[in-house]
Amino acid sequence: MIVARRVYLYGIAFATVWMLVNGLAGLLEVALEAVAQAVVGPVAIVPGSGLADMVSFYGALTGIGLVTWIIHWGLVVRGVGRDPVAETRSAIRKLYLYGVLLIGGLILIFEFRQVLIDLLGLAFGTVSGSDVANGEVLEPLSMLAATGAFWAYHLRVVHRDRAAVPETGAAATIRRWCVYGLSFVGLMLLLFGMSGLLSRLIELSVPRDGNAIDSGRWLALDISGRAASVVAGLIAWVSAWGGSTRQFANLAGPDRERDSVLRKVYLYGVLLIAVTWTVWSVALTLYVLLRSLLIPSEAGALWSALQSDLGDTLASLIVFGIAWAYHARVVSHEAGAAQELDRQATIRWIYGYIVALVGVVTFSIGLGGTLGTVLDLLANPGLTRSEHWWEERLSLFATMIVVGLPIWLIPWHRLQREVVASVARRSLARRIYIYLVLGVAVLTLLGSGAYTLYQILRVALGEQWTVTNTSDLIDAASAAIVAGLMLAYHLRVFQRDSALAREDDAAEPPVPAVPTPLLAPGDGLTLSAGGRELVTLLVVRPPTPGDGEALRERLQAALPPGTLVESITLDADEAARLLGSSSE
Repeated sequence: MIVARRVYLYGIAFATVWMLVNGLAGLLEVALEAVAQAVVGPVAIVPGSGLADMVSFYGALTGIGLVTWIIHWGLVVRGVGRDPVAETRSAIRKLYLYGVLLIGGLILIFEFRQVLIDLLGLAFGTVSGSDVANGEVLEPLSMLAATGAFWAYHLRVVHRDRAAVPETGAAATIRRWCVYGLSFVGLMLLLFGMSGLLSRLIELSVPRDGNAIDSGRWLALDISGRAASVVAGLIAWVSAWGGSTRQFANLAGPDRERDSVLRKVYLYGVLLIAVTWTVWSVALTLYVLLRSLLIPSEAGALWSALQSDLGDTLASLIVFGIAWAYHARVVSHEAGAAQELDRQATIRWIYGYIVALVGVVTFSIGLGGTLGTVLDLLANPGLTRSEHWWEERLSLFATMIVVGLPIWLIPWHRLQREVVASVARRSLARRIYIYLVLGVAVLTLLGSGAYTLYQILRVALGEQWTVTNTSDLIDAASAAIVAGLMLAYHLRVFQRDSALAREDDAAEPPVPAVPTPLLAPGDGLTLSAGGRELVTLLVVRPPTPGDGEALRERLQAALPPGTLVESITLDADEAARLLGSSSE
């Protein structure tokens, strides 16, 4: 009953708070537009809804939302007054509060970004006074103000709740989802905005032939958008990530941030994105360089065609490379400051195996493509092909080899060093990785075999064999060769893991089903397995049958703490048979 009540109250409050925010933002926008028109003077108003219609609509949203939210939130406040500990600790309450903070925080980020874009537009001359009177700047500013007021109120409620009852368990997890969600959005906005802004600055600084760069309205809008993304993303990321970092430094508390698995998920997720983007940027640059070396006659034209793209590539390489280095340093610092838990180590293994899987697939495709290209040139030396056919293919596949090989080997060697420990060797992430590679390799072999059989049957049934069929068969054979190599290597890894697992099992033999006593019947009876003492049994005959329980209690009190004394009543014949069989 209490749970259903909370779901209803917090659910209605959550829905109506956004109705109220939109209504207040609309009314504020109408008022600000009226003030702007009074200051700017008569302007040509963009056709749209009339003033009365807008005031009526937003007034209705505000009135209904305000009354409904106050009633339901008032009932929630009364519930907190009756039982403050239980209500404050409620996971449903945390879902409401942090849901408002998460959605409200996202609205604040993007509305603040839009305000910055409009203000920069005013500075660059792309937004005029009439644009302001028609809603530019004022619309996002109104939403920013309305959302900010309720966001600040709910943040104050959260701080008051945390001061009264520390957040643990589900409550702490919900808070982390909110914090790391806002941090992730802010960081992505910062990285992509900085990359785009740096790319545009590189493009402006490098002289180029042909059409000059448009330095008018389009460039101003582009720079405004990217700069606004950088500022809004930076503020959001620093606020959320800084709060999380301060929590990590706090060693007290029942649910410490340094023990959080979700923090590791966030860190390794960001690292995966940063690594992927950085590697892609390096691969694109390397591909252009290799192609220029293999086709010198087109190096100049290629450079002119890809100059703008390389500006984006260089910017991405710098920005995401810095993000990679920073977050790798954070992970290294936190690993040294706090002992990782099993679940956190599992997430680290998952990250490593994901990167290794991407690397081995990239490397295998590059190796198969290179092998197929070389064999095709040897098998069909006089074949007429498209211009620069082999140069293009070698540039592409060689780049995949050069990029994919270190991506695979670096994490794979680290993971291989860890499999000395039984826990790492038996991890689910490792098994999934090995089975995925084995599965992909087997499917590739099956596909190549099926295609080869298909071509043989075609010729047997009278179809004419062409040079194109030879090239296709060479590609299939190359893929099969590489798949066979990967299958053999990972199968060997799998067999080695199985052998080590069997050695682990042999090193710890199970407790024998029928233990062998080391002492004579009637004396202390010690059970042992593998040289380790397990249990000591004492056979005691009390003076009278009724003294057994009292004797057990006296023994329990006399023995060291933690010693377990159990009594089993047997008649003399059964005891004699038991002791006699045990001594044989």
